Amino acid sequence: MDLDLDVVRPIGGEVRIEDEDEFAEHSVLYGYPESVVRTARQTCEWLMDAGRRDGDGTEPFASAYRYWLARIG
Repeated sequence: MDLDLDVVRPIGGEVRIEDEDEFAEHSVLYGYPESVVRTARQTCEWLMDAGRRDGDGTEPFASAYRYWLARIG
């Protein structure tokens, strides 16, 4: 399931959330339950916080990504 919220941190850039407007629009259009909206926003905040720590050992940014990179490399 894709709820439109994307947490990104470009190389050398700041972590940010993209597509919040799309998420808000779809929340109304598709009638996302409040629990889904709340959980999605909480998860984005967790990911943003983890992304700001710059790979300090917090998963999924410490090592879990290596498995997925190896699959495409």
